[in-house]
Amino acid sequence: MKNYCYNEDMKTIATGVFSFNKFIEQDNLYVDKTMYAYRLAKDRRKLFFLSRPRRFGKSLFCSMLHSLFEGNRKLFKGLYIDNTDYSFESYPVIHLDFSGLDNKREDNLLLSLSAMLKHEAQRYGITLEGNTIAMQMDSLFYEFQKQGKEIVLLIDEFDAPFTSKITDSPSFSENIKLSFNTFYQAIKKHSGMLRFLLITGVVKLANLSIFSAMNNLADISMEPRYASILGYTEEEFEEYFGEGIDEQISENVSREQFIDKVKSYYDGYRFSPDSDVTVYNPVSIGAFFNNDCRFRNYWDMTGVSTLAVNLAVSTNLSNLLDTTCPTSLSAFYTFDLSNLQSGKLSRKDVLSLLYFSGYLTIQDFDDPIIYLGFPNREVAGSFSLNLLSRYSTEDTSDFEIWVKEFRKACRNGDEKNAMEKIEEYFNAFSYDLIGKNDEKFFHSIFHAIFVIAGMQAISEDRGLRGRADEVIIEGDYIWIFELKVDGSAADALHQIEEKGYEKKYSYLKTESTKVLKVGISFSSETKKVSEWKCIS
Repeated sequence: MKNYCYNEDMKTIATGVFSFNKFIEQDNLYVDKTMYAYRLAKDRRKLFFLSRPRRFGKSLFCSMLHSLFEGNRKLFKGLYIDNTDYSFESYPVIHLDFSGLDNKREDNLLLSLSAMLKHEAQRYGITLEGNTIAMQMDSLFYEFQKQGKEIVLLIDEFDAPFTSKITDSPSFSENIKLSFNTFYQAIKKHSGMLRFLLITGVVKLANLSIFSAMNNLADISMEPRYASILGYTEEEFEEYFGEGIDEQISENVSREQFIDKVKSYYDGYRFSPDSDVTVYNPVSIGAFFNNDCRFRNYWDMTGVSTLAVNLAVSTNLSNLLDTTCPTSLSAFYTFDLSNLQSGKLSRKDVLSLLYFSGYLTIQDFDDPIIYLGFPNREVAGSFSLNLLSRYSTEDTSDFEIWVKEFRKACRNGDEKNAMEKIEEYFNAFSYDLIGKNDEKFFHSIFHAIFVIAGMQAISEDRGLRGRADEVIIEGDYIWIFELKVDGSAADALHQIEEKGYEKKYSYLKTESTKVLKVGISFSSETKKVSEWKCIS
């Protein structure tokens, strides 16, 4: 594969520019999302909330709306909305980015919010009156009311002040909730003056106690027609990044093969149970092309929140590493961030938080049950490694070396070295922190090895006569694993043979393809591999 992704005519892919004005003026590659701005502007509900994971383009989208409602039509030349009946009427726009608030102390937070409000008001020649946030909000609305003007209000990353302090003292968080409730009550009181309101965040607002005052918002987070409002659909990826894709086509790599591989790494986020549309992470795609199309984990490099991973250790590990995790649709509407302070997280709380953070996404929906799973190989590897490292007694800083050697052994069909790496992996855990002896637990941990290593891993693969515990396809080798707890490796191998698990993969066999069948026995006492056997 070539070591470059651009041709000379391809625009710059900017991942660190959040101002729409600068983005367009610098002639960066912009994936046109103005169709959704048009929909929102025409939507009679007017007041909206949108939840998406961090680094998914919320700030750029808010900035685009800012320019749109200020009537700056020249920035939208050639974009979707420029060819519609949208009037580009100019409104006062109050744009608040809560990720920039200083929340080291409670008084700092309120002072910085007050300063942010005053700065926005000064842009329109307004001096705010009052000593409290609520009074200043009242003053802002009254001044615009005198001028007979409707307001556009954009609040980006509304939950940032709270999520960053979730593990601090309860009194701090309670005061934050009270202060912000009065802020949102003021907005609700004057909602008749709003031409448009969009509030974005990571966590859904429904029934969130810090947001209880704002019960008149339309939550579009899971609406099917806004499923791809952020991120890149497959069609957008091929259209806007086509020149970069073309640079990867060669005698050995077809366009389809390249796209399929990129899709397996960075696509797969599904945000509506009622839509099958999936999207690519825009920052990961940008980093991928800016790093010469190297298939690496850019998820951790984007500064995504580790809150979900840090809190995930309080729940059953095997529940989190299953290939699909069922939960109720209602779990997303009853989730409350403030409950996390109790330290007693339910399984549905953890799954909800992992979904909001982008570690899990919708895989299937059977009303009212949603099935969650990892969106792609990048996130699966990142989450599994970050989570499992918290259970490890070893330094994981050299884990990339371990992964490289493990993949090499699997690709070469080297069962001795592959099993040595698996034994090293299980030896690295402090099982006092886990304490599970059932086969499902060992299987979850075992499956995570291959997820971390970025391999094509099929967990509990169903055949005509049963389910193989794990099937790995790597290079010219098909590995079929069967696991036993306090059993024998011979019994595990006998099950593979008796059930004929390998027959399912006969269509993949070529002259160079080899099947390796591995039986592994774990000890419930030592929590380690007690024996293993391999036959081909």
